[in-house]
Amino acid sequence: MKIKSIVVPLIFMVIGAGLGVGGMIVKDKIFPGSASGTAQVEKKDTEEVGPLIEMEEEFMINLDGGGMVKTNIVLEGANKKSAEKITEKEIFLRDRIISVVGSKGIDDIRTNEGREKLKKELLTELNDVCGDQIKEVLFKNFIYD
Repeated sequence: MKIKSIVVPLIFMVIGAGLGVGGMIVKDKIFPGSASGTAQVEKKDTEEVGPLIEMEEEFMINLDGGGMVKTNIVLEGANKKSAEKITEKEIFLRDRIISVVGSKGIDDIRTNEGREKLKKELLTELNDVCGDQIKEVLFKNFIYD
């Protein structure tokens, strides 16, 4: 009777440990790279934020093929001196934003993936205008119709 009271809990502990280890292995097979995704988010959180420059006026842009976008854009500067350079070129940046966004159709911007792609394209185009002074393009709001 004494042996049975020791063996049964021991068996449950071994089974529980096996399930825990097995679960971790299966999780890594089903969700590969999930731990590295967490590390990337933490890295971004600790990364220093550059100066934020809000474009003065909101944008109302007609889309290719019909429709319209209304948005406010904030630019993150690459360093402390970026704000001055970005502000000097604001009219040229606004023109480029209108051209890039206006070349898109409603289907290009309807999804989060489409808006992220638009941000990357804007980043490339705007850095062409102001010499790689912009670290990130941020939408303060984004409404399409």
